[in-house]
Amino acid sequence: MTTTRPTSERPGAQTTKYAAEVRDPDRSRSPKPEVSMSVRPVFLPLADLLNELAARGDCRHDPDLHMGPDAFVIEPAADRRARQDVAREVCESCPVWDLCLDYALRIPPAHGVWAGLLPHELAALRREARVLSASELSAIDLGEVA
Repeated sequence: MTTTRPTSERPGAQTTKYAAEVRDPDRSRSPKPEVSMSVRPVFLPLADLLNELAARGDCRHDPDLHMGPDAFVIEPAADRRARQDVAREVCESCPVWDLCLDYALRIPPAHGVWAGLLPHELAALRREARVLSASELSAIDLGEVA
């Protein structure tokens, strides 16, 4: 059974599972095989993350959808936004979404759609994570540790 991640786990995602089923009613009837990883994504080396994305990512079927056209092709803004919206929808049900997010947070991309997020959204997420980490560190009473 295909499950979608709660919005809190998919920053920038705005489509619900119900909305996805309304757009494509056959989507809910074609179950994806559940594949589990033996280790958490954060512990995978970058090369292994990239291999997993290349082997199992839904974007492997149409990389231009996620990365855009050739650098020498001028893509109108409206076409770019439409392409990115479709790419985000593909990312919602991708079996390696969490690996893609981990990879994109570790290697800041300059362009494309990664785990349903654009580079500026990923940068904001990294900044938020740094602020949260700093506030958690400042909340620790170092006197108790020593």
